[in-house]
Amino acid sequence: MVSDEILIHATPAEVWQHVVAFDPIHQKENYWLFKIGMPSPMATTVSEHKLGANRKCIFSNGYIFDEKIVKFDINKNLIFDIVDQPKDPEIMGHIDIKRGEFILKDNGNGTTTLVGNSWYNLHVFPTWYYDLWAESITRNVHFRVMEHIKLLSER
Repeated sequence: MVSDEILIHATPAEVWQHVVAFDPIHQKENYWLFKIGMPSPMATTVSEHKLGANRKCIFSNGYIFDEKIVKFDINKNLIFDIVDQPKDPEIMGHIDIKRGEFILKDNGNGTTTLVGNSWYNLHVFPTWYYDLWAESITRNVHFRVMEHIKLLSER
């Protein structure tokens, strides 16, 4: 599991509007692997704003991660399971991304701490080496999405 957090100068209700689904990201890539062509998150869509809804995370190369919302606690917590991931030949059989979560912590002063968690399984050896890469990529996916949510929420 990889966990990251960011402080947003907006209430949980304002942040929540952009957690379940968000408009396309137009900011330039910061992470070096994204800059050289590794797919990065670009948008998220949702069929409905409720428990059991289908969600899609769309990446820059058109890859789509199909997700199902398994916890929908408005303004507090969103958990989604990855039900189908792209069949990229470079990652097939090497990594299974299992679950994602956003936790919104009300700081009581008009700000929210947004926590992003992701779970994955690696099927490569040596695991410790590949986990360094998987963790770095996951963190940068988290921060690209959470920085976008911050930008949208603080407008």
